[in-house]
Amino acid sequence: MHRLRFTAGIVLAGLVVTACTENSTDTTAQEPTLETATMSATEESSDAKPEESPTDSAATEEEPTRPVPPNVMMDDEQPSPEADTTSSCGAADAQAAFSEGVSQVAPWGTIGWELFDSSGYDPCASLSWETLMIEGGTSSSPFHIMLFNHGEYLGTATAKPYGFAPTIERVSDSEIAVTYHWPREGEGNANRSGTTDAGFRWDEGQQKVIMSGDVPPTSVGS
Repeated sequence: MHRLRFTAGIVLAGLVVTACTENSTDTTAQEPTLETATMSATEESSDAKPEESPTDSAATEEEPTRPVPPNVMMDDEQPSPEADTTSSCGAADAQAAFSEGVSQVAPWGTIGWELFDSSGYDPCASLSWETLMIEGGTSSSPFHIMLFNHGEYLGTATAKPYGFAPTIERVSDSEIAVTYHWPREGEGNANRSGTTDAGFRWDEGQQKVIMSGDVPPTSVGS
């Protein structure tokens, strides 16, 4: 009888131990460890997408898509209003251009020069001109041609002046044609018939005036 009770007690004790062990195992499985919690938080953080601010979105949508660099203008674009189209132009006043240039023209003897014709002056042209006559001169008096590049005085067309007012015409923005007049042998000043043609062209590459043609047979005072 005592042996039976002892055996039953052992069995009951074993059941209690087994139950405690199972409960302990279940509790351990259900409680997350520190490592598991950290990994879970990291995964949730990496899965979350950063919200795009309205400002960034608007900037992306409004960014222009020009297929050319800034230094190239497309044909449907308007020039910038800040563009200075007169940057290559000189003094707009023909009288001012004359006053600035005539001081560099040697006088004819003791006589200075006066402005005879300024209609050919263009402050924005590659080559323009003004015609000078000696002070108090007549139709057969010496004449000089002053040349300008974008309003900047270059010098006279020829080294020496020639009698009678020349006829000057514009050929292009950078070229003019000059016809000199002079009396042939036996002719008077009023019925002169001699002519000589010359051309003057501004060469941008050489930065100088190129002359073609010829000048009259003699210059005044030679």
